[in-house]
Amino acid sequence: MDKVKQFLKRKDIVISVKRYGIDALGAMAQGLFCSLLIGTIIDTVGKQLGIPFLTMTVATVNDTAYTVGSLASAMSGRRWRWPLAMRSTARRSSYFR
Repeated sequence: MDKVKQFLKRKDIVISVKRYGIDALGAMAQGLFCSLLIGTIIDTVGKQLGIPFLTMTVATVNDTAYTVGSLASAMSGRRWRWPLAMRSTARRSSYFR
């Protein structure tokens, strides 16, 4: 057991709620936001400047055509919709008014 503790200390491995619950999840959220932002920028640059390889369809999913930028944005949840139960709750809440 002592060898395991020495190994964990040498590799800077700390098993804690802060390290995995806050730091790791925070990094994942930053990655998703970055994908959304980069996808939006690529999509806008392609449309505004008329760059063919940024505006051509690279994938079609459920009859929806995706460009490079829109695919990156869609994978990070830009087109995600609230479930119906949450929508009705949000409308009634004074926080969303």
